[in-house]
Amino acid sequence: MKFAFKDFLFDSKELKLYKDDRKLNLKQKPAQILELFLTAPQTIHSKEDILEKVWPDRKVTDQVVFQNIGHLRALFGDDAIKTFSRKGYQWQIPCTAFEGTTEAQTSKQSLPQSTNPAGGVLDDKPSENEATVTNNALKKPESVSKLPMFGLVGILVLLAVGVYFTLS
Repeated sequence: MKFAFKDFLFDSKELKLYKDDRKLNLKQKPAQILELFLTAPQTIHSKEDILEKVWPDRKVTDQVVFQNIGHLRALFGDDAIKTFSRKGYQWQIPCTAFEGTTEAQTSKQSLPQSTNPAGGVLDDKPSENEATVTNNALKKPESVSKLPMFGLVGILVLLAVGVYFTLS
């Protein structure tokens, strides 16, 4: 399954993330958490549920969930994942889900289904805005320099997460 949101495209089968048709380096564990969120965006995922699905049969601390959620928030914005006190986390960005290849999506051989955090499929046909988001996510970038602009805090968070995973 592939998911388009904002100007991102996430392939849940390959656990690969693209922005403006450019592959981003996303580590395996944050990618697995993103897959969990996007496949069930209406669900509030408890810390225990995330630990069980992303780190099965492995003893890790709750801190790894917090760090990986922080990494995803640094990539997609603080409002991408909502924290429910003592309950868990929920994906907040509306996304379009579709099967098949990006070529099938571009040629409209398969219609995307749009989902939202409130639950379920919004519509069988994409609206003009949804189609634009999907097409923009699949379009080749027009300029070579498309580095994400993070603030100093975002860069420091990404650096800290990178060091953590390198040392783990």
